[in-house]
Amino acid sequence: MHYPPFYKSEVPEEIDYIKIMKKYNVKKCYYGHLHGEAHKDAIEGNFDGIEFNLISSDYLNFDLLKVL
Repeated sequence: MHYPPFYKSEVPEEIDYIKIMKKYNVKKCYYGHLHGEAHKDAIEGNFDGIEFNLISSDYLNFDLLKVL
C-alpha cells in the first residue's frame, strides 16, 4: 500500500482496510508514505494475525527489505 492502513492514534478494529484484510485472510501488509518525523506514527509488527511493515526508503536507510 502507498499509505499506512491506520496510524497509532486510531483503533484498528474500526478501520475498513483492516476489515477487508481480515475478510480475505491477508497475512502481510507492506506500506510506505511515512518519511522523516512521521516514522514515529508507523505501525510495525503483528496485529491480529497481520504483519505490518513500513518500507519507506529513508525508514530502511535505503537498504533493501527481503519480502517473502
